Amino acid sequence: MGIRLVTTIVGILAIIAILYFLPSWVLAAALCFLSAVSAYELLGATGKLKGHPLMWVACAAAAAVPYCTAYVPFEGSVTMVLFAFGFVAFVMGIFDYTRVTFEKLAIAFMGAFILPYFLSSLLRIYVGAGALGKYYILMPCIAAWVSDIMAYLVGRLMGKHKLAPHVSPKKTVEGAVGGLLGGAAGMCVFGVIMNRCFGVGLGLPTLFLCGILGAAAGQLGDLSMSLIKRNVGIKDYGKLFPGHGGVLDRFDSILFTAPIFELYLIAVQIIA
Repeated sequence: MGIRLVTTIVGILAIIAILYFLPSWVLAAALCFLSAVSAYELLGATGKLKGHPLMWVACAAAAAVPYCTAYVPFEGSVTMVLFAFGFVAFVMGIFDYTRVTFEKLAIAFMGAFILPYFLSSLLRIYVGAGALGKYYILMPCIAAWVSDIMAYLVGRLMGKHKLAPHVSPKKTVEGAVGGLLGGAAGMCVFGVIMNRCFGVGLGLPTLFLCGILGAAAGQLGDLSMSLIKRNVGIKDYGKLFPGHGGVLDRFDSILFTAPIFELYLIAVQIIA
């Protein structure tokens, strides 16, 4: 428990430093790194492509996705990366068909593009929202992590009905409901602070709904990554964050929550 708390404190301090004191390229580099590690965890830790060259190709593609989607002005940049990865992946599949099956090609695509694209919503929010991007990027984090905390507390206090026992035995329906309300409350508090400090005019009813949706997406992300772990028989994806596991253990809820808030900010024209 001690190492988990220390890691949490260090993580919070690192996030504050990256968002508010360091140049923007540090955030981009951090998300490129986390994306590459997530691909490594999905393909290596699960044993699907461990040690195979395609795993490293997927990691390289994953690292390029956040930067290409947020900074490269050429709209076809992601398509180029996708084409290059697909070309190399299928060539490897054709000439190493005993190890690179269709299932592993699909998993490699997920690790190289789908998960990094979801995660890079954070960078697109940061860049697309301009001067206030460093505050709007907190929205998916608040919805996901406040939901996690409230789900844990409510589940411990009054959880009786299992939510998905075959995937995550400790999660309860009561905890899930508490998490949804916690995410919604966190969003409303965020909206009040933003409206008073910056006069941006965020609607609290809409934020409440976004908090519910974001928290639900976060719980789905958590359960989705747990589903994969159960299927392959591992406890954690990695050890990058002592006491917490790997990137996919710590950022599983953010993967699905960040795109929800990116779409919301596009809808209200905060992101052009």
